[in-house]
Amino acid sequence: MKRGPLEFVVVEFAGRIPGRHLAPELHRLTDQEIVRIIDMVVVDKAADGAVTSHELREFQGDEDFEAIDPAIQAVDGLISEQDVHDLAEAITPGAQALVLLFEHLWLADVRAMVAEAGGEIVLAERIPAPVADAIEAAVHAAPVGG
Repeated sequence: MKRGPLEFVVVEFAGRIPGRHLAPELHRLTDQEIVRIIDMVVVDKAADGAVTSHELREFQGDEDFEAIDPAIQAVDGLISEQDVHDLAEAITPGAQALVLLFEHLWLADVRAMVAEAGGEIVLAERIPAPVADAIEAAVHAAPVGG
């Protein structure tokens, strides 16, 4: 089986991760086979910059984390300590973040279709949403014809 591309996404919150709020969308994406969540890790970055990470199973009995349901992930433990260390640089001190490693299942299907037609995907690059928003705003702000 050929996989779709894998991607890390780090979602930061000033307080605790609101699992009950996130869970319905994560389940929808996995149930509709748009993405497969490969692994998830909770990362706490203290005000002094110290980083600790936890697997979801460590939060048994916590309704917010149980709502996310560790069962929707494919493999536990694939996000390494080095990954956490590298990704934690983007996390604000004092924040809690959910790190997701997911597979783009929809792109795996496109990859298979392209291969059947004799082609090959040679580049797939993610442009962060804030960058796309800034480009769109700049285009709309530019004078017409100029």
